[in-house]
Order: sequence, then structure tokens, then C-alpha cells
Amino acid sequence: MDSTCLNLGSIFYSFFTLSGGAAVGYGIWSHMKSKTSDLLKTVDDVTLTTLLFLGAPMLIALGCILTVTGVIGCLGTLKKKSWMLLVFFVVVLIILILQVIWAVLMVYPNSVKEKSLSSLESKMIKSLQESYKENDTSITLVWDETMNKLRCCGYKGYADFTHSAREEEQKNLYPKQCCSRFSKTHSTCSKEKAENKKVRGCIQLLLTENIPISGALSFLIGFLEIVALVVSLKVYRCLRRIPDLPDPFEDFL
Repeated sequence: MDSTCLNLGSIFYSFFTLSGGAAVGYGIWSHMKSKTSDLLKTVDDVTLTTLLFLGAPMLIALGCILTVTGVIGCLGTLKKKSWMLLVFFVVVLIILILQVIWAVLMVYPNSVKEKSLSSLESKMIKSLQESYKENDTSITLVWDETMNKLRCCGYKGYADFTHSAREEEQKNLYPKQCCSRFSKTHSTCSKEKAENKKVRGCIQLLLTENIPISGALSFLIGFLEIVALVVSLKVYRCLRRIPDLPDPFEDFL
């Protein structure tokens, strides 16, 4: 019975290690394909840019920690070192607690995320209303580059350009990106066309492209960590039932 428990434990720890490696790989892939725009740096400076930049590196760091702890758990099971299982349990528990705290801060009313997005929205729309004009200002160039790269329109959509300096200049014409996801189009873009096309706002794409830890992925990682805690306690109990097992901390004495 105890040997079966240890075998199943070693299999789970191997899977846990591979899962950590997969998280690292996904984080690297997300970082390589991210489309962080210079628009955030130009308009917002650091409010949300830091959050977007840290998304993939945080996932990579989390994956590395899970991989290392998985190796510790696997070695502890194979070598019958119960202190390694205790280290595994404590590290995973700390990670889980930090994840819960972070989730609460993100979901809670007036959270850091909410305040950042609210501040960012006012700055972005103000830059569109006042500084996005036909002449090649720095704001215009950065907005055009962002909309072309992400195939998006404005901050939340075409309505951000309503009553803007650009609309007044162009006699109710909107940027061509608001009528087509393909920036090479040369057709004019009226309010009616923009309303029918319903091109998404840039903020939705920026958040989707640059924050790889989605709700589903966070739930999956959290569930895996809870299972890991239960398994580590079970394997620890199996080890303690083995006759003549040395004290778990004797190697440190």
C-alpha cells in the first residue's frame, strides 16, 4: 500500500514538474508574441504599462518555481526524504496564498486594476480628442502605429473620435482603421461605416495580447496547486508509516 502511494506520488510530482515547464514555455511564447504599444508609454507613462510588461515574466517566474518544487517533491518521494515534501508543501502553499491575495486585489472594487484602467481611459480619450489630428504629431503617429499593428480603433471604439479635433478637421470622417481591420485600405470612413464595422477598441486587444494569465489559466494553476498540497500530505503520511524511517530533519543536525 505504501509503495503504491509513493509510486503514484512520484508520478504526480513528475506531472507537476512538466506543468511548471509548460507554464514557462507558454510565458516565453506569450512574451515573444506580445504587442505592447509605445502608446502606453507616450500617454500613460507607467500606470498600466508596468502591469502589461510584467504579465509574461510573472508567468515564467511562476513556472520556474513550480518546476523546481516539483523536482524537490519527486526527489523527496524517490529518496524517501520527508523534509523535501515539507519544503514542497510550504512553497506551494505560499504561492497559492499569494495568488489568492492577488486575485482579491484585482477583483475587489476600487482595485489597483480598476483605478489604473480608469486613469488610463481618461488619458487615452483626452489624447484622442485633443491631440489626434491630420498633421503628423507624435500622438497621431503613435496612435496610427498602434491601430495598424493591433487592427483596432481608438481606446474602446470609433465613438472615442466623436467630437474630436480630427473629426472636425476631416468633416465627420473617422480614421480608416475604424472601418477596416486592414490598414492598407484607402476608402474613407464615415460614422455610419464605423458603426457597422464595429472594430474593437485597442485596450481590449492590448489586455488580451499582453496578459497571458487569464481567469481560466489562473483557476487551472490554483486547482493544480491545491491537488499538489493534498498529494504531498498523503505521500508524507505514507513515508512516516515506513518502518525505521529517519527523522525528517536529521540531515541538518
